[in-house]
Amino acid sequence: MTSRPRPSPALRHGIDLVDVPRLREVMTEHPRFAEEVFTAGERAYCLARHDPYPHFAARFAAKEAVLKALGRGLFGEGVDRSLAEIEVVRTDGPPTVALHGAILRHARRLRLGEPALSLTHAGDSAVASVVWMAAP
Repeated sequence: MTSRPRPSPALRHGIDLVDVPRLREVMTEHPRFAEEVFTAGERAYCLARHDPYPHFAARFAAKEAVLKALGRGLFGEGVDRSLAEIEVVRTDGPPTVALHGAILRHARRLRLGEPALSLTHAGDSAVASVVWMAAP
């Protein structure tokens, strides 16, 4: 009996929670972490805030939520290079997700449309949720 590949679900969701003090600790102990994980635009946005760490944490949560919605998690020891291919963009409206490189190609193979992103942070926690519909 041969098995058929399962079709990609029409709706994908990823959610992640990040502990702000833990991320602050990691970023303080490993100064290159920010450059390896966050794009120049993300770093500029966060560093322009009075306390950048809740904003970094929300963006890190978004990156993990995107990976979960794509059906994969973080890979390997150290920094997963795909994190830098996921960018949280904030202009005049709500934050959006821009994909680059291999992550963009993966999303296209899955025939996904544009993801919807929601971020929040309060106290010591930051949360991101990503919902994706299959493209028509």
